[in-house]
Formats: sequence, C-alpha cells, structure tokens
Amino acid sequence: MLLLGRDSAGALLTFGAANTGEKTTITGDEAAGTVTISTATPWGEVLAGLSGTAAGIVCKAGLEAGAAALAQGAVEGAATGPYEMVTARRGASYELRLRKGFKAYPRFASMPAGEPADRLRVQISKNESTLANQLQTGALDLAPLTGTDATRFTGNDTFTVESAPFIRNYIAFNQRPGRPGADPKVRKAIAQAVSVKAFNNVFGGTGQPLTSYVDEKAACVSTDGSLLTRTDTAAAKQVLKGVSIKLEGSNAVAGGAGNSYVAEALRAAGAEVKLTNADNAAWATDVTADQGDWDATVFPLISGTLARGGTYFLGPEPAKGGLNYGAVKNAAYAENYAAATSTTDRNAKCAAWQKAQEALLKANDVIPLATVDVHYVARRGVAFAMPGGSLSVSTLRVTG
Repeated sequence: MLLLGRDSAGALLTFGAANTGEKTTITGDEAAGTVTISTATPWGEVLAGLSGTAAGIVCKAGLEAGAAALAQGAVEGAATGPYEMVTARRGASYELRLRKGFKAYPRFASMPAGEPADRLRVQISKNESTLANQLQTGALDLAPLTGTDATRFTGNDTFTVESAPFIRNYIAFNQRPGRPGADPKVRKAIAQAVSVKAFNNVFGGTGQPLTSYVDEKAACVSTDGSLLTRTDTAAAKQVLKGVSIKLEGSNAVAGGAGNSYVAEALRAAGAEVKLTNADNAAWATDVTADQGDWDATVFPLISGTLARGGTYFLGPEPAKGGLNYGAVKNAAYAENYAAATSTTDRNAKCAAWQKAQEALLKANDVIPLATVDVHYVARRGVAFAMPGGSLSVSTLRVTG
C-alpha cells in the first residue's frame, strides 16, 4: 500500500505547502510493514496531517488502476473502509454495503457493543426539522442536529443524544482589490458590529466563545482576549453606513441561523447587506473555491488544529491550487506559521503560534465567533462512538 495525493490541495494540509508534489517522497517497505515519508522542508505537523481526512490509504487495486481512474470514482478493491458504495444519488441519498469479511475496524478507547449493520442508507437533508420529524416517526435511525430541534429528544429514553463541539464559526473576508474586506477599517468595523454572545444565543447559548479560529482544546491556541476587537456598534456605524456587503454562508448549520444574525447585525450598523444562505456544496464552490461573488463569510471550520485551519489564510489562492480563498496577505502570520509548523519543539512551536494568531487577530483577518455543538440523536437499538468529538461510521453498531 502507498499514500497518495501529494499534488492535491489536501497535500497542503498533510505535508505543508512547501512539500507538495515531488518535494515529498513516500516509500513503503512491505516486508517491514512500514511507510517512510521524507519532506524537502521540515514540517512538524506530519502526524496530525496523516490522521486527517485529507490523507488516506489506497490498496494495490487502486494503485494498479492509476490516479486517473481513482479520480473518476470508486475502484473495486482500492479502499480500506468497512463499507462500499452500492448506489449513489448525488445530493439525495447513498447506500453502502458492509464489505464481506471486513475485520480491520479501528480500535478506540470506547467502543459500543452490537454488530455492524449490513447496509447503511445515508440521506441528505437541508432541513433539520425534517430530520427530527423523521427520527420521531422511525423513518431515520440516526441524525446530526445543530439547532434547537435537538431539544425535542432531551429526556426521551427512546433516543440517545451525544453532543460535542464540532463547528468553529468565524467571519472571514474576500480581501481582493475592490472588495470591502480589503480595507482593514471595514474588517474592524464588522468585528465591532457583531456580538459573540448574541451569535451564540442563536444556537441556544451552549457554544464556547472563541478567542482564535480554533477552540480552547487545540494545542497552542491563543486565549488572549485582549487581541479581539470588542463590540462597539456606534464605532461600527461610522464606517459601515452605506457600505455594500455580500455575505454568504452555509445553511448546513441550523439552517443558516448564524448567517442571518450576522447579516442583521451589519444592517443595524448601517451596512447594505445581501445575504446568501447557500447549501454546503454551493457555499464551498462560491467561497472556498472563490468562484462566486462574495465579500464576507461565516466560516464553519471543522478542523480543530491551528495548522490545518490556518492554511486558509496563507499561500496560493484556489485558482493557483491553494486554499487561501480570501486572498489574505499577512506577512507576520505567514512567517510565524512557517516557524510553528517547521519545529517539533513544544515551547518554540507555541511561541510561534502565539505570534501568528496575534498577527491574524489584530488585522481582523479573522473574527472569532463561537462553537456550535453537533447533537447526534440515535433511536434505541443503534449505538456509536465519537472519537475526537466526531461520529465515526466504522463504530456504528446495531444493538437490538
């Protein structure tokens, strides 16, 4: 087996922007059962990168089929997970079948009892109230909820509810010339216009206010509240009155309720706001691939590490193969990001990360908001585990 994807955008997360393509060498020793990775430039985040979704193991069948075949879709025998796809209705539903003889389940500290399901049917829904209704009628066995519909299952012994901070919300900007976000005064005024407490209350007030673009569980995260721009509506009005802002966010999080709050807060400060609550696919195309017409976004970051989340603020833009969707140019951040990710010394790493976050926050390149919990609701007879706070399909079990 061999790890692939050195030339993809995901390689930026796994090996670092300076080590893509031929600058990373990966060799496998079948007899020893080892894989050796060598990078041209020191990168202290390799282990974290290899544990993320941007990395994967492709088996012999996939290697023989080639990268072009893998890019077109499933190649039989190439994947290593417990389930293989049977049918796919893009954007609607997917059916998965348990792989015959599969035994290579990951072992986590806590695993549920029961047996893996022979088949999984994954349904795509844009409305959490619909999901909650289907759970209550028995049409669904398991669903993630981020909004207030989760309270419908509290104290009901027919269901199990497991919750964890999953999404880290922050405001980010399109900083290309001619966009309002290119002006540091506008970015600061937008930070002054919004209230983290009010944003959090939209989701029931259970989230954790952020002091950086990741939450307090992340290694080396800044907890220095003095680096944050405080709410000051009067000051915001002096800058934002009459400013046209195109705000786009994903409606995958509580139907876009957080996006709506930010839009109203900016309007209250005098801005002329056009809000787009897009589905996740459209939002990703418009914003993270920068193919849409947008000025600001409420970004729902899933990754919980500074290195992975921070790749969105430096390096090439999407059109040039990078992840810097907002075209951020913050030299101090980039310099200290490089220092933090090129060392394995804990003290040096954290010192560099503090300087990197300070540069980003003082420039209001990112405006931290709050986390949003995901509540996984399962009917009786279905069990699962949440390693790292995220449900893993490999842990799904039928208990009765």
